[in-house]
Amino acid sequence: MTKKTASTGLLKLTILSISLMISAASAISVTLPMIKTQFPDVSAATVESLVTIPSFTMMIFILLSSFIIKRIGEKKTVILGLSLAFIGGVIPAFVANFEIIFISRFILGAGTGIYNSLAISLIGDYFEGETQQKMLGYQTAFSTLGSSFVTFLAGILVNLSWQYSYLIYFFTLPIVLMVIFFLPEKKKTSSDNGTSQSEVKSKQSVNSLVIFSCIMMFLFFILVMNIYTKTSTLISDENYANQGFLGTTMTIGSLVGALGGFVYSYVRKLFKNLTPVIALAAIALAYFLIPYAGNMLMLTIIMAIGFVVVSTFIPYMYDILLPGAPENSSNLAVSLAMVACNLGSFFSPYVIQGLGSLTGNTSAAFSFIIGGFVFAIMALIFLVRTSLKPKTVAVSSEK
Repeated sequence: MTKKTASTGLLKLTILSISLMISAASAISVTLPMIKTQFPDVSAATVESLVTIPSFTMMIFILLSSFIIKRIGEKKTVILGLSLAFIGGVIPAFVANFEIIFISRFILGAGTGIYNSLAISLIGDYFEGETQQKMLGYQTAFSTLGSSFVTFLAGILVNLSWQYSYLIYFFTLPIVLMVIFFLPEKKKTSSDNGTSQSEVKSKQSVNSLVIFSCIMMFLFFILVMNIYTKTSTLISDENYANQGFLGTTMTIGSLVGALGGFVYSYVRKLFKNLTPVIALAAIALAYFLIPYAGNMLMLTIIMAIGFVVVSTFIPYMYDILLPGAPENSSNLAVSLAMVACNLGSFFSPYVIQGLGSLTGNTSAAFSFIIGGFVFAIMALIFLVRTSLKPKTVAVSSEK
């Protein structure tokens, strides 16, 4: 192995490692019952907000990250974000004051939001073509695997003490060290007219592709959150046997989805621009079948299909965003897309409830039927879009 190959491998691993703790905010949800017991004067809703608070500050700082990057550069931004996420994450392990714990969750969300978009845009900065496609798939897989691992570990540590569960955020430290040692500091170069690259990069904008992608990802997450918010109600309404297996079903689905991320580049190579059409058609079919699963085994199989689609559709959207965004605006485009995903997740229960009220059926089963129809419409939109655009040939090289 040559020195260049080794350094490229370390760069890839470093960029991918940034995604390991991106979705770790909810990993400590297992501690909520014990925190409610220890702080009886704090309302249950306030305690439960320890899981959701990071999402709000994350959205704010995802948008602010572009300005931070312009001031201190990409590498320092990642280090700053990871450091804040580490500090905010581990504070509850060492203090027993609820106000401080509450504030620490804001810090965790802010730190995660600062470096969130760079987990994607750095892939666009350093790779292109088939390598970029593989890295985008791997990024989704690393995020899923990291979240699954720390959630599992938090579940073990909570048996010792709820505070011990917050020690999972110490896994952020090795990532900080990898970024410090193996992520290059971008050099400022001058253009022909004497304007520095950083000055040019400050003029960011959006185009129709960015707007279209944000809308599609917003809708996608409104619908896909049904899996998390409605499945337990569905199996209760239908009186499934072994309902406690649902947690295992979700874990299996996450692991299958992670494997889907690892093979994304091969799926994209096989189906090309039809990738989102096939993915959305597959999840539409899964949503139509979920109400008729009948037992936990069939539900697990059908849900696994849904998780695979998530690990295919999301990398595809970033795959078209990175080269399709206006020049020097890829980080802004990724930031807006991530905000769209978070907003979709947040508004999902309200939108689904509203659609159910409009149709006169608010059951969990019917919410999946509604989702199936909307996914099918989205697949049709992508099919029309693909048929109207000229075919492009992917370049398989690295920057």
